[in-house]
Amino acid sequence: MENIIYLLIDTLKYGIPYSLLALGIFISYRLLDFADLTTEGTFTLGGVVIAVCLYQGVDPFLGTILVVISGFLAGVITGLLHTKLKIPSLLSGIITMTSLFSLNMVIMGLAINEPYSTFLNLSTFKNIFDSFLALFNVTNYNIILISTIIVILVIILLYYFFGTEIGMSLRATGMNVKMARAQGISTTIMMILGLGISNALIALSGSLFAQISGSASNVMGVGVLVIGLASIMIGEVLFGKKTFKNWLISVSLGSVVYYFIVVIALGLGLPDYYLKLLYAILIVVILVSPSFKQVGGKKNAKNS
Repeated sequence: MENIIYLLIDTLKYGIPYSLLALGIFISYRLLDFADLTTEGTFTLGGVVIAVCLYQGVDPFLGTILVVISGFLAGVITGLLHTKLKIPSLLSGIITMTSLFSLNMVIMGLAINEPYSTFLNLSTFKNIFDSFLALFNVTNYNIILISTIIVILVIILLYYFFGTEIGMSLRATGMNVKMARAQGISTTIMMILGLGISNALIALSGSLFAQISGSASNVMGVGVLVIGLASIMIGEVLFGKKTFKNWLISVSLGSVVYYFIVVIALGLGLPDYYLKLLYAILIVVILVSPSFKQVGGKKNAKNS
């Protein structure tokens, strides 16, 4: 019984913060139809910005606001590269991500007054999970509670934002750029805004992950794009996307299910270096599962 409880705690502890990562990628990948590779750099950016804030004695809540702003600016840069300089979406993301790899190390150096740093230990600093919202004596429970509150607030804000005129214009831009322009929508502004919001959420996820793990490094974002995509696809397959509200919740729950699978794999003794392979296999299975359903449906129709 204790093993099951520990399994659930680990799943929720890391899976819920990853919901913000999945929601961020959902905005760029699903709503804007933009393959944004800025993700790995922005996730790390969120971790290093909150790390420097904690080192410099900045309040964790103020640090979180700075994280969101920094992530938003990273997304804006990618959007400007694509819309103003006419650089293809993939290359725009790669350029920003590559730049952030160096910039993140410079930012971490500010914490220890060095030109650069590749790792910062955060375990001794008071973070957002030690706030007035910390109701339990057990740290893991506070992490789960506060992460859940943050994710719920983000889902509510996104739901109401995408119901506004600006939000609908942003969605229209992702569906059909030419049609959106014909309706008088400034698709350039919508694209930049959407990428900014997307990367703001990804940076927020990175900051929470850094505080939970107790460290920030220049490679903490490696592979998170695959994690986010897997979470989106798992959520859509398991929980559906009948309405926009349902879609947002499905994406969020997908990250929890994803991490549950990872925790089980680790519990069964799968070495850490096989995790990337597991990510790839999961995505392949999820992508081909609708095809198997269609084949099965056709066979049943023929038999009947």
